[in-house]
Amino acid sequence: MNAVIRGLIVASVSVVLVGCGGGGGGGSSAGGNASANAPASSAGPWLTFSPSPVELELLPNKATVFSVKATSTKTIAQAVNIAIIDTKGVIQPTISLTQNSPQVYFAAMTTNAALAPGVYSGQFEVRVCYDAPIACASPVEGSPWQLPYRFHVNDPASLSFKQWEAAQTTPGFLDDFAISQSASVPVVVTAGFYSRVMETWTSADAGTSWTLLTTAHSPTPLTRGFALAGDGSAIYLSGGQGLKTSGSPGITGVFASHVWKFDGSDWTAQTPAASFPPREGHVMAKVGATLYVAGGTTGATVWRDLWRSIDDGVNWSKVLDTLPTALGRISCAVNWQGSLLLVGQTGLATSADGVQWNVRSSLPARFPFGSTQCGLLNNRLVVVAPDGNRDTYSSADLQSWQLEPSPGFATPSPGAAAVAGRLLTVTGSGTSQRTVYRTVP
Repeated sequence: MNAVIRGLIVASVSVVLVGCGGGGGGGSSAGGNASANAPASSAGPWLTFSPSPVELELLPNKATVFSVKATSTKTIAQAVNIAIIDTKGVIQPTISLTQNSPQVYFAAMTTNAALAPGVYSGQFEVRVCYDAPIACASPVEGSPWQLPYRFHVNDPASLSFKQWEAAQTTPGFLDDFAISQSASVPVVVTAGFYSRVMETWTSADAGTSWTLLTTAHSPTPLTRGFALAGDGSAIYLSGGQGLKTSGSPGITGVFASHVWKFDGSDWTAQTPAASFPPREGHVMAKVGATLYVAGGTTGATVWRDLWRSIDDGVNWSKVLDTLPTALGRISCAVNWQGSLLLVGQTGLATSADGVQWNVRSSLPARFPFGSTQCGLLNNRLVVVAPDGNRDTYSSADLQSWQLEPSPGFATPSPGAAAVAGRLLTVTGSGTSQRTVYRTVP
């Protein structure tokens, strides 16, 4: 398909035009020729859309990009033009059309940021025409199609916080860091890029400025991909992959299963080698008196097990060999109302004992699966979007979900800390790309 992209508004009708197969004119060419291998049908069903209807939860004053998949079972030898007609002005008059295969295309559209809070429902009309699609005196057989939509623009008063802001773009800590909290103070632990020791950083002003603590002890060995967990009064660290402490920076290839505890002033070794297999990229959470470790990797091995300690991380026992399949790879853990809550690449689940699990269903379509940043803010679970393909959501009961503003960052680092009515997260990698973000009440 040869896609020519241009936007046009006629009277109260917003028309998005895409010329295919060399038709149209103007705009820019994306290359390719229109074709399909399946036998041609005789009517409209040869072109189908997914999702249908298009249902979106939107934030006020924010444009959102969404994609619709179009699947064709008809070969069209002639050049055609395509129009997506929006009679209510809910989308912007531009579109990006890409070809995934000879029969599958994706149309990326953008919502109108000026939509007032409320519900907008209707149908986009999709025309495929041999001539100009506004008049479409020569439609392709089966054209036009109706693509229903329902957009809900949230009321700002319903949001748990207004937005995210960058609290600090040069906080002092560098690569391989994670955030937690102790005694209402945010704490960042990092594998010191230059110092070659595990560093502990705190902030007395909700993330604006950061201080490197001088402690009598620090966790050893030096690791990346470690896990942190906080219980309000202490922070626990476990595992990770070893890093070099001299020479050029790099990994050692040795994985750890050590557990350390930070009481706000110093670190104490709970065990140099826990019973669980050494790993990195895992999660840890303190639920009541029980400390849990789940998931992670050791080289090519992906762990889906669950371990617990009831003596502050000194001794460990296995709870499960395999967590619920619906979770996928585990990415985040938190104490949710006295139960262990896990977020994975494909699901969310809770358990009061680590054995029996309640896999939560009816999650939003753009739920932030795979998030490494989940935390509690004003008694609500907040799961932060890991990338632009997901949204940030919060819930007070894990049944009703509220769309929340997303920070819009890349390379998020593990953890979140609720301090002074704000949720703090960190992001970045290397020696220059790190930022502390916080919510604005």
